Amino acid sequence: LSATAMAATSEAIQFGLSHGVNMETILDVVNVSTGRNTATADKFPNRVATETFDAGFALALMTKDVTLYFNEASKSGATNCLGATMTGLWSAANATMPGADFTEIYKYLRDCSDGEVT
Repeated sequence: LSATAMAATSEAIQFGLSHGVNMETILDVVNVSTGRNTATADKFPNRVATETFDAGFALALMTKDVTLYFNEASKSGATNCLGATMTGLWSAANATMPGADFTEIYKYLRDCSDGEVT
């Protein structure tokens, strides 16, 4: 869930920024609505907006966790559409950002072009 919240929040923030809204305002609005989550309440204001990207959890470890979930959900026959999407996203980010903190998924998604992650 944390991986999905970080990815979704990253895209939502980019959408707002592309329309001229600053990150603080976006977070203020989201955090008093149904969009509030651990990424909007903690990671973005304290790690992303400050550009410290220092949550202390490696992007590689998040990729491992997402992949483990995907593999186990696949084996069990559970619905796994988001698992497949998140596994692809985090694996691609991990391949291009070795040693990164997991909050740096924001930079990876910010820098992707035309919705294509590389």
